[in-house]
Amino acid sequence: MRLQTCRRHPRAGRFMATCPGCAQELHDIEQANRARAEAELSAKVRTALGLPGYPAADDESETARRVGMWSQYELSAVYERVGGTVTTRTVQRSTYGGESTWDATEITVTVDLPGIGTVEVFTDWYEEYGGRDLPLMQATPDAELIAA
Repeated sequence: MRLQTCRRHPRAGRFMATCPGCAQELHDIEQANRARAEAELSAKVRTALGLPGYPAADDESETARRVGMWSQYELSAVYERVGGTVTTRTVQRSTYGGESTWDATEITVTVDLPGIGTVEVFTDWYEEYGGRDLPLMQATPDAELIAA
């Protein structure tokens, strides 16, 4: 078994199969490509939803195919533009530090966008904002889950 060195990374030392420097560079390139593809998909999804330039939140519940909205009014506007299936569910939310938690009713519009695939657009129901007469809420089959 013969050890070899890398011309690009001579300080990496001698190794048997893969240069650790080259392996790290490849890993970094793959990560950058994934991040770029995610950003491109996110922009494509937001444009298809009629939200070009709408920034992605730095929130673990949001991805390129799962878009958070600020209120039921914004979500209803998206629903009126693209249609989809409306559902609700009870979720547990917490502050960023996790000091406190609470139950929330999440409203989700699931839509199949041409050339993109299935996308979820969601928000939490805020009674203080009102909006029981919104088209979104009229399409919610289990709206009774949202306490008055």
